[in-house]
Amino acid sequence: MRIVDDIAELVGQTPMIRCDRLFPGARATILGKLELSNPMSIKDRPVKHIIEKALAEGRITPGTELVEASSGNTAIAIAMFGAARGFPVKIFMSDLCSPERIQILNAFGAAVVLTPGVEHTKGARERAIAYCEARPGKAHFINQHSNPDNAEAHEATTGPEIWQQTGGRIDAMVIGLGTSGTFEGLSRYFKAQNPAIQIVAFEPASSPVYGGGAMGKHKLIGIGPGFVTDNFLRGRDRLDELMVVTDSDAFAMTKALATTMGVLAGVTSGAALWVAGQLAQRDAYAGKTICCILCDSGERYLSVEGLFPADNVDRQD
Repeated sequence: MRIVDDIAELVGQTPMIRCDRLFPGARATILGKLELSNPMSIKDRPVKHIIEKALAEGRITPGTELVEASSGNTAIAIAMFGAARGFPVKIFMSDLCSPERIQILNAFGAAVVLTPGVEHTKGARERAIAYCEARPGKAHFINQHSNPDNAEAHEATTGPEIWQQTGGRIDAMVIGLGTSGTFEGLSRYFKAQNPAIQIVAFEPASSPVYGGGAMGKHKLIGIGPGFVTDNFLRGRDRLDELMVVTDSDAFAMTKALATTMGVLAGVTSGAALWVAGQLAQRDAYAGKTICCILCDSGERYLSVEGLFPADNVDRQD
């Protein structure tokens, strides 16, 4: 047990969980990195790094308004650190995002600007950039989709933790493509350790932009921003396979994770596990270890239609 002086001290060093009960009879070992054990989510890692580096380099000072376009978790991490460090925060986000996320942001004192859902995060980002350009020296754009510091955080922390936890016995790393900072950082780290480690990424089946398809509507909040990010472009040569996940498959696996393993996680966690399960069925992965990331808590998805319905309730008067 310990006493900390700052919420930032609780970021990282998250556990991993074996998913045997979720995949009985699987020929491969599937491990989930429990990033929902961070104060808020996996995005706490890059946001902490980005803010602390910008402070150290004098690009921001206490009182600078921190601005970002985000579908939720990065926004929440910025709002959390903003509250803890005294920065005002303004978030531009698609109105498709769950109400819980907006409530969390407001609880931390952040201002939220909702943008049309048909624009996805791409539209929110364009509006956030315009806002900052009109306020030079006063508003600082975090720029999670292009900022190399995003990937740097995962290369320095997430990757080494997984390597240590598995004793270097990892054969595939499954990663969702949102900002692609996690993809860029982890692919660089693991390929440096062992080029044979397979980097398998995934995106929404109904908005397969990273695979060259058209932007479309989807419910996998946290991935599929509607455009190909600079983070992805810097790491795409390290991508071994790109898969797509339907909303229904991700929802079903997210529900199964809760009812089978007692882990209430978000929809991208279910999507990651679905991909890992598909890989585990292949002969090539027999006896091997597949890792994926459980990004955040399912509590901020309770209002998502069809995900966690309250359909087993009796009333007694």
